[in-house]
Amino acid sequence: MTSSGETELEDQLDVKQLPILYVDDEQDNLELFSIHFQEDFTIHTATSAEEGMKLLGSGDIAVLLTDERMPGMNGIEFLGQVVNRFPEVIRIIVSAYSDSDRLLRAINHGHAHEYIVKPWRRKELRECLLRSLTMAHRRRTLFRRAALAEVLTEELQPTSTDIVGEDGGLKDVLTIARKVARTETTVLIRGETGTGKEVLARYIHDQSDRNGKPFVKVNCAALSETLLESELFGHEKGAFTDARSRRLGRFELADGGTIFLDEIGDISSRLQVMLLRVLQEREFERVGGTKPVSVNVRVIAATNRHLEEAVEEGEFRQDLYYRLNVFPVNLPALRERPEDIGPLLRFFLDKYRHLSRQTPRLGEGLLEALEQNDWPGNIREFENMVQRALVILDDDVLGPEHFYFDVMPNKRPTIREEQGKKQRDEIRSALEQNDGNCTRAAKSLGLARTTFTSRAKKFGLL
Repeated sequence: MTSSGETELEDQLDVKQLPILYVDDEQDNLELFSIHFQEDFTIHTATSAEEGMKLLGSGDIAVLLTDERMPGMNGIEFLGQVVNRFPEVIRIIVSAYSDSDRLLRAINHGHAHEYIVKPWRRKELRECLLRSLTMAHRRRTLFRRAALAEVLTEELQPTSTDIVGEDGGLKDVLTIARKVARTETTVLIRGETGTGKEVLARYIHDQSDRNGKPFVKVNCAALSETLLESELFGHEKGAFTDARSRRLGRFELADGGTIFLDEIGDISSRLQVMLLRVLQEREFERVGGTKPVSVNVRVIAATNRHLEEAVEEGEFRQDLYYRLNVFPVNLPALRERPEDIGPLLRFFLDKYRHLSRQTPRLGEGLLEALEQNDWPGNIREFENMVQRALVILDDDVLGPEHFYFDVMPNKRPTIREEQGKKQRDEIRSALEQNDGNCTRAAKSLGLARTTFTSRAKKFGLL
């Protein structure tokens, strides 16, 4: 017997087409879960976080349940990784404990949508699964719509060839970029997170003969394998649930222009084979289709991974690596080009001048302090810091005290220690005022959540 509410949910969605993954190191728990729900749902199980991550990468998982306490990587740590690699997956923590601290950690660190306490009751857990599957269905629809909107917006945006650092730390890189832009060669941009790989890819496109055609970008790490396949290659009507009409993929949308494949090192082995075919034959098939589709697309890929190691470990195909690495371009980290700090600062101050009542003067020691910082998040981090500094600025002088600096004891300890103590106190206060909620605490300080949690951990506050 099922309630009318459950029947209504099942009418809206064929739940058997949306797989569920349950991860637990105790085989008895997995068997009990399967016995209760395998007739109603499509169930997959795994006995460790590592095994679960592989299934997430190779399957079309909609809902993930994980035990909280497991050897090796625990459930909360596992979900913390899942949210970055598979953001569309609905996440549920299963625990034998129900205290508020554990619940808070599950929400803050594991980004859990639901918290199930053992021993669970079949009816309550079934309702939770139905809610989660419905949420997963809606999120997938939104992801597809947002991805398409992103592509269309990208095509309409005017491009610019102005890059800060053209006469400084990026001079040699841009000289190389202009040369390769005149060819049809596949380019692999390598560099740390936040160094501006997308900006360089767009620069190459703008300098090429394809500059009047679309520049289409794809973040390969942001979608699961199935969603990414549909985004890249499109699908035919009826290829899967909700495929009510044919949809063009991003390769087709980029026809005649350039496609930028960011985080290329994170794609699955199956998609690696499909991408290799596109690079070799310039054709592919839509999901659910049988007719080859030919495209004329210039491919620029980017990664922050060491692909050579991935090849040696069997995680990345060697033949695809050679196809992508035809012309590698290494983008230096911001700490390696301190001469660009001043021009970047002036660029961002102008870009975000609306955040301050007046254009600030640069205070004594500011540029020196900025140039000494390691900038682990590179230009993206620097840009966020300038925005925050302008928001909290009370007068017309911008100084080191308006910036958050990572502690670097081997470089100018006086500046570092002073700023480090202030940061630690502010982070501790923000956590206390927001009951340990990292998202709200980060927002109160004007920081990205990832930046906030990274620094809180450095200070031993998390």
